[in-house]
Amino acid sequence: MSKLLKVAISALSLISTVALPQVAKAAVSCETNTASNHLNGSLSSCILSFDANIGLNNNFFACQKNKYISFDEKGQFESCTLARDLQIRNGNKVTNCLADGTVNVSVSSSGIQSVSCSRIATR
Repeated sequence: MSKLLKVAISALSLISTVALPQVAKAAVSCETNTASNHLNGSLSSCILSFDANIGLNNNFFACQKNKYISFDEKGQFESCTLARDLQIRNGNKVTNCLADGTVNVSVSSSGIQSVSCSRIATR
């Protein structure tokens, strides 16, 4: 593979998404040849080259390198494997999600955000 092509793939793998009104910002770097796209051309998923911090409203998701991250067709963050433990705040409710668990985010058509984790700390 030519050096120019490698640089182009690397540049294309670096994306920046902004989703309104959820105010999500993400910059991710994908491993070469791991990106898949939705039919509209937006990134669907890839394997992260580096840990990525995704901010969505009052929640920040530390996504783990060498694991998949996914986005919906509008470029909004959907899921990843957590790099470290995380407290998810949803109104007055706090959920403790554990590192190496998967976090899933969905937004209803009315704009209500829902967050769930596959590994949850119990008390």
